[in-house]
Amino acid sequence: MIMRHWMDSPIFTYGRLREWRIFTRRKGDQPNAETGEVCNEINTYGRAVVIPGVTTEPATYGDEMYCAGVASGQGILQLGSKKVPLRAGSTFSMPPGLRHRFQNTGDSELEFIFCRRPPAPYDEKSFACHHWSEDRPKDTWGSPMQGHWNHVPRGPGAGLLIADIPPSKFSHPHNHPPTVDEIWYVNKGLGWHWMRQEYHVQSPGYALWLEPSELHSLMNPNNENLEFIWCASASDWTRQEAARKPEKFPTTPAGLAAALEQKFGALAAAYRHTGLSIFGVDQNLAEVEKIIKALKK
Repeated sequence: MIMRHWMDSPIFTYGRLREWRIFTRRKGDQPNAETGEVCNEINTYGRAVVIPGVTTEPATYGDEMYCAGVASGQGILQLGSKKVPLRAGSTFSMPPGLRHRFQNTGDSELEFIFCRRPPAPYDEKSFACHHWSEDRPKDTWGSPMQGHWNHVPRGPGAGLLIADIPPSKFSHPHNHPPTVDEIWYVNKGLGWHWMRQEYHVQSPGYALWLEPSELHSLMNPNNENLEFIWCASASDWTRQEAARKPEKFPTTPAGLAAALEQKFGALAAAYRHTGLSIFGVDQNLAEVEKIIKALKK
């Protein structure tokens, strides 16, 4: 878990756009909390601002996807002759090479949280823009897609999601496969981000990057909604899942026992890695391990 405020991040100004780069792609095998070089797949994650009355110069992002969520303000995204209105709660994604400009049409800063990353198989191939007040997308069974318990996306997203957690609630503790970049940015309210046996206060302006394997949950201990912008990237894992073939299990009793031992051992190791102790689970783990050993004899 690495948490960083945008004010503690380096600032870059180009084309009249101000950009605070909170996290960037790591240079080695390990994340660097001091420099913000932590990401597996995301090239740049940060906060961008266009001041009132300003239109940025035309820009493109080469071979990168550009995804963003508007945290505050209002403006226009110009795509050639097309003008797309933006306001707080909008999310948008642009495919590589799309020429664009930002215009601030309000009296305050047009502020958005963004990420630039290589395209992934699940990306939309054309420009997309949504607002959290729109109807949520449907899942495989035709119902509106849910989040993790009380962490519920407010509406459709375009590369990023805007979501909230009601007062005195928390999201379902969960983790992710290796190489996934998951970043939480608190926009309004105050949260406690729990991991293992500790929690970390996360206030507005702080972005939090998580090691994929770590069990975590964002909690709202206050009397008002906690609003956050959520970003994740997992192209390598998505490609692996798409290419995965149905697993074939052994047909002999000894082979099945060995396969069961391997699968159950990985499950038990993941549970113990969390540092949790749940009544009944620890006892049953030991009992199942005894049964597996008996099957192997």
